[in-house]
Amino acid sequence: MRLPLLLPLLALLALGLCRRAPEGSVSADSPRSEAFVSKRASAEMRRQKRNYAYDSSVYGAVRDPLEAKREVCEFNPACDELADHIGFQEAYRRYYGFV
Repeated sequence: MRLPLLLPLLALLALGLCRRAPEGSVSADSPRSEAFVSKRASAEMRRQKRNYAYDSSVYGAVRDPLEAKREVCEFNPACDELADHIGFQEAYRRYYGFV
């Protein structure tokens, strides 16, 4: 009963061990060969600039378009309290008009 289960597992293990490349050599398509680049090749690479949002307070962070209105509602204690109960957009609409 154990032999039919053990035999395919051993065959797969042997196949995996045979297909592995020797440790001293690195094939051209392996991920390890892409990790290290020569100085000449790295000098030819150009870094791309990141596209930051112009109005973000912290570079890389995208601001919520409703953040300014949320702050206005937070400064009004009545609007802030109502926002805790029914949500920011509805509280802002009741105090200041449409969002």
